[in-house]
Amino acid sequence: MLPLILRAQVPANNGLSSAAARALPAVVIVQSFLSDSILTVRPQSPLVKTLPKINNGSGKLVASASGVILSTDGYIITNAHVLAGGDSLNIILQNRRSYRANLIGTDDQADLALLKITASGLSYVERGDPGTVAIGDEVLAIGNPLELTSTVTAGILSARYRSIDDDLTLSTVNSFLQTDAAINEGMSGSALLNRHGQLIGLNAAIISPSGTFAGYGFAIPAPLIYKAYHDLLMYGRVRHGCLEGTFTDLDDAQARRLGASTPNGVLVEKLIKDGAGYNAGLRKNDVITLIGQQPVHFAAQLREIIAVRDPGDRLVLTVERAGVMLTLTTILSENNDRRDLAKGTHSPGLKQVQH
Repeated sequence: MLPLILRAQVPANNGLSSAAARALPAVVIVQSFLSDSILTVRPQSPLVKTLPKINNGSGKLVASASGVILSTDGYIITNAHVLAGGDSLNIILQNRRSYRANLIGTDDQADLALLKITASGLSYVERGDPGTVAIGDEVLAIGNPLELTSTVTAGILSARYRSIDDDLTLSTVNSFLQTDAAINEGMSGSALLNRHGQLIGLNAAIISPSGTFAGYGFAIPAPLIYKAYHDLLMYGRVRHGCLEGTFTDLDDAQARRLGASTPNGVLVEKLIKDGAGYNAGLRKNDVITLIGQQPVHFAAQLREIIAVRDPGDRLVLTVERAGVMLTLTTILSENNDRRDLAKGTHSPGLKQVQH
């Protein structure tokens, strides 16, 4: 008698196909029409597809990228740089229906734009929490690369709280999820999804010597997306919290020089006198180790935490100063002039890195 062989029940798929099926109808094409009078203006991101002149009788050009439907009644999120120079916007759904879009508002500090089409009963992407996705977990990207509509690519979450050289991004918050899911021209504003098909980020940039995907894609985290969505509808603008200073990652040499017990913290570089951080007792060369009970290891992480909070919010900071631990309480101000975010001047669009 042959021995009984027990076979494991292998699922028909790993869930990614179901996740893709749920999200695909909610990822759209965003077309930005440019007037003849501003033909010198071009979207400067390698992820925005600039098309040749189209034969629509008006002699206009169109830049094409992606967007994500957030609600059944037609609110759509995309990157602000997708709209660069455009004077009219068009949305094409997966079912090929086309709608004129209105711009509700932009969050220039996070490179986000909220659009609205007149429609109802639309499929939309559910909100996901990038904090529940572990480094190495599978993720999906869905967008419209290289004129290939409704394209799904898969990869992993490579890193979080990633900063890009601030000369290469419009996002002054400058805190990104990193993925190796393929992202190419036409995928600005495309969806980054967890294995359940929920939105954890909006793809915004790549680092590449050629302009085509080289394995390093960057997405704006979901908390910033939904902060912009909420605030633009509630206030007509996005109200980012602000510590009114500049911050950088701490390294071991700096930690030793400052007498810090660990290099796992964020160094205070500059503070605006009488600003929120200064008035709370922060000083230059302090090392921020906790916000509330949350450990803070990266400047990008601190910028993101602060940016998703509201002006007037009260935060408790744990700070190390010359080896002494301090607890400070700050009331956030409103970031109106980017003083609290990434340093340096910013280009008019996301670019690839040239080597």
